[in-house]
Amino acid sequence: MSKTLQVIRFEVVRSLKKPSFWLAALLVPIMLGFYIFIAAMAGYDAGESLEAGIDTSNMTLGIYDEAKCLAIKTFINSKEEKQELKDYPDKQSGINDVQNKKLDVFYYLPKNFDKEHKVEIYIKPKSASVLDDYTNPIRSLLSATALSEVSELNFAIITGAVNFETTTYSAEDNHEVDMNEAVSQIAIPAIGLALFYILIVVLGNRLTAAMVEEKENRISELILTSIKPVNLIVGKIISLMILGIIQLAVLIIPLIIAYFVARNYNAVPFNLTLKFDGVLIAEYASLLLFSYFLFTSLCVVIGTMASSAKDANSFMSVIIILTILPIFFISSFTNHEPQAFTYFLSYFPPSAPLALMLRGVFNTLPTWELLLGLVDIIIFGILSSRLATYIFCRNAIAAGPKIDFRKLFGSPRNTWKK
Repeated sequence: MSKTLQVIRFEVVRSLKKPSFWLAALLVPIMLGFYIFIAAMAGYDAGESLEAGIDTSNMTLGIYDEAKCLAIKTFINSKEEKQELKDYPDKQSGINDVQNKKLDVFYYLPKNFDKEHKVEIYIKPKSASVLDDYTNPIRSLLSATALSEVSELNFAIITGAVNFETTTYSAEDNHEVDMNEAVSQIAIPAIGLALFYILIVVLGNRLTAAMVEEKENRISELILTSIKPVNLIVGKIISLMILGIIQLAVLIIPLIIAYFVARNYNAVPFNLTLKFDGVLIAEYASLLLFSYFLFTSLCVVIGTMASSAKDANSFMSVIIILTILPIFFISSFTNHEPQAFTYFLSYFPPSAPLALMLRGVFNTLPTWELLLGLVDIIIFGILSSRLATYIFCRNAIAAGPKIDFRKLFGSPRNTWKK
């Protein structure tokens, strides 16, 4: 045990002293926040642009309402200014003005508009684009005309001003479900799912590299003269988990602080009071911890088996794909009655963590299945760590271009410290 603690202390202290560790830990939240900000702003601008359509404030617009259905011919443009459409006596004169560039847009409502519901639009832009939308002015006029002729009740229905109040009863009994409590129960597995996904995507490659680099630098030959392989492997797994949790804390703590600051300044778009259940938090915290233990053990298996970083990355991609497999079949987790394939993913070791968390998000995971999944993950995590020790005893100083599978399943060396 003391040897294992020495390995843990050495690995953690050595990594924490490296500027590259803190640089990577700090760059991840900065880059992630910057990406989210840029994506949000770009999405907002694009949404606003598509919703507003093309800017008509500097255009001249005309209309011929042969159907006589418009009550008004003035609308509010994208610059929040009133803009009026020029009235034409017939259709052809409006089209002629468009062709002669005296008019930018011409709208024509045919006589049978009440039956066909079709509006003709004529334009002659300098450069036509499929994204240009000239329908907003006529949509505004038609909507204003329609709303002016309906009752107050119909107006509220059309504009979405009707309020809805839903009462939900518990499936076990008839007591009313607190929506804050229900959302909190979903939020806990959702947070665990997000944290685990960050761990495997952001920190996955570093786990295998930690084992391969020592073999490539021939350091493992010196280490094994003074320590048992099992102590080294267990110490590596625990130290890698600690370092991953530290990097995750560096990512999460600023987000939590930013959330509470935003909530104090009423910058949060919704006011939801979460009621966290301590038992539920403990269950999913244990699931997250042991899931990361399983994933780290599998990464160490790859690191001990691979002879180079290139081989390790190739095998690592297989582990990540198997781990995130439930995401590709997420539709099977939305059903209230889990299918056989859902149960398979829930207990297949690499995919079990994400599958169990997804079922928790969609409220299809009873407590006994969560505990059974925890036992499954713990058992296979221990087996993976033992497998890593087994492979390391046979492949510790291998640094060739290929993996020698005969050596992996051959007789172990007798020169390591017992």
